[in-house]
Amino acid sequence: MSNPGLLFVFGEAGPRLTDDEFNDWYDNEHVPLRMAIPAFERTTRWAAVDGIRPHYLATYDLASLSVLDEAPYNTFASTRSPREADVIRRVQLLDRRTYSVLEPVFPPAPGYDEAHGAPGPTLITLQIDIKPELEDDLNRWYAEEHIPLLSKVPGWRCSRRFVLHDAGPAKGTDAAKVVGRPPKYMAMHEWDSPASFETEEFKHATSTPWRMRLFGSADVWDRREFKEMRTWLQE
Repeated sequence: MSNPGLLFVFGEAGPRLTDDEFNDWYDNEHVPLRMAIPAFERTTRWAAVDGIRPHYLATYDLASLSVLDEAPYNTFASTRSPREADVIRRVQLLDRRTYSVLEPVFPPAPGYDEAHGAPGPTLITLQIDIKPELEDDLNRWYAEEHIPLLSKVPGWRCSRRFVLHDAGPAKGTDAAKVVGRPPKYMAMHEWDSPASFETEEFKHATSTPWRMRLFGSADVWDRREFKEMRTWLQE
């Protein structure tokens, strides 16, 4: 069995599919099929609050990345229902990536069960590409400064880091517009609310000299903000 991982899918309903159709399919067919697999430990759907597209995000916490190469998951594409086939034909974008958990794993806020509980209702994702010679510095910054400082911010729930395992193929009418490989590193930070971002502790954590030096050296530093729509947990 491979290491724990994450399936991460951006979504955009688009002009040929209503949001109601897209969300009904996702919530009542797509996710339940996956949550019937024990290795799918938690699924959360998110909606963007930053005004950036894609608007939707789904994150699937996996006990093992190998589940994606095994039945029944690897049979889903060939056994789609007529409804799902119609959604895939009309949807604007489903942009799929898989990630491995990057160690060290940082403990969450006291009392928060990140593996089996509902997530923090506010999510920040940060995707970073940086020159290979700066990767050790990036990883030390996260471990020695950034996440320790974030953990002191009121309303912080947890921070998790991932490294890209695979990407694509994208589906949808805009699939051909997805070009190149996504950034190598991705972090997910869960919060009680956006109010945390106005605190002095948060402003300090995101403006230190070490952080600003890495920000200026990065090839990609892509921040997104989402709110929780719905979460499914393994029983």
